[in-house]
Amino acid sequence: MAPSLGRSWIVWACAALFFCYQFLLRVSPSVMTHELMADFHVDACALGTLTSFYFYAYSGLQLPVGTLLDKFGPRRLLTIAALICSGGCLLFASAETVMIASMGRFLIGAGSAFGFLSCMKLGTLWFPPQKISIVVGLTLLLGTSGAMSGSYPMSFLVDALGWRHAVWITAGGGVLLALLIACIVRDHPPQVLRTYIEQHHTHGNPSLNIWEGLKVIIRKRQTWLLAFYGIMMYVPLAGFADMWGVPFLTHVHHMDKQAASLSTSFLYLGVGLGTPLFALLSDHLKRFKFSLLGSSLGALIPFLIIIYGPELPNFTVISILFIAGLMLGGQFMAYSIVCEINPLSVSGMATGFQNMVCLLSGVIFQPFIGWLLDLFWAEAYDSGIRLYSTAAYQIALTSIITALLLAILTSLFIQEAYPKRE
Repeated sequence: MAPSLGRSWIVWACAALFFCYQFLLRVSPSVMTHELMADFHVDACALGTLTSFYFYAYSGLQLPVGTLLDKFGPRRLLTIAALICSGGCLLFASAETVMIASMGRFLIGAGSAFGFLSCMKLGTLWFPPQKISIVVGLTLLLGTSGAMSGSYPMSFLVDALGWRHAVWITAGGGVLLALLIACIVRDHPPQVLRTYIEQHHTHGNPSLNIWEGLKVIIRKRQTWLLAFYGIMMYVPLAGFADMWGVPFLTHVHHMDKQAASLSTSFLYLGVGLGTPLFALLSDHLKRFKFSLLGSSLGALIPFLIIIYGPELPNFTVISILFIAGLMLGGQFMAYSIVCEINPLSVSGMATGFQNMVCLLSGVIFQPFIGWLLDLFWAEAYDSGIRLYSTAAYQIALTSIITALLLAILTSLFIQEAYPKRE
């Protein structure tokens, strides 16, 4: 008889709250693009580069973080990570130069690097493998609520207090989360639950170091297919929802900033709801691959309408982006496959590798979309800030459509890996 998982969910929830918090920090620049461009006197490409420093740290630290979680456990590392995020917020909000602001975003990304991986590591330590897809789904659901807070409510806070004061306020959340995590999270479950979980997991050599573990991971062809699929599927989130969606919607669909931020919030709401729905569907069908293919196909049409379609009413835009988010939720079943095809002893490292590649979308596409905007800029200004035409936005965001098409193609070659164990 399986032991109760009640305490497992409480421990996981603390880590998931931090994941929610770091998501808020990640997407918050999307509602302050004009303010940042005006304060730091930068164009779209430079702004994309500034905000992408978050992803440089986040992506670059995934493998070391995964290894550290495998070696030291999540509790202490999560506590420190929350404090680093707070420090990064204070530095970013106090910055007078682009360099200092970039350092602040880098620190925020460094602390945030522990968020999702800690949830996944606690999932593998505190839950049997059949529950991992549900853990992934609920983690993304809670995380995307942070993204919603970083868009719609944050836009009001920025307008009311200014972007600097808004970021200072968010810094306090990291301190509170550090205290919560230190008090509640534990690295290992009680012995009865630990024995039950270990009986249901695939084991590997526990003495693997980082290079040996990495060799186990990267020698698998499926690792690279999942990684490429992940980076392509993350482009709509990193390139649109996290950065360029709000200015695109305000210019092309003539929405005000609050309505545009609400639209990207509903995109993330769709992701948050879609991920557990796809997880339940995967468990019902006992198939992961269906979710990967369905996610990429289902997201393509809504983005085609939003990017190339005519100006639409606000409610229609919000509804279409919500549907796009629902479809994008299926992509995260790739993390379940990564956990399943690798031994438990390197699960943190394997998930870190997948997450590292996915978040390279932000490193590449935030400045790339900005560069395309500058390339097709019509030399128009508003209060010293560059204005971009509808055609420039459409050309720049064609990168999202291309990425989704490549993800569809890649998903056809990914092998099924749903666990057969009971």
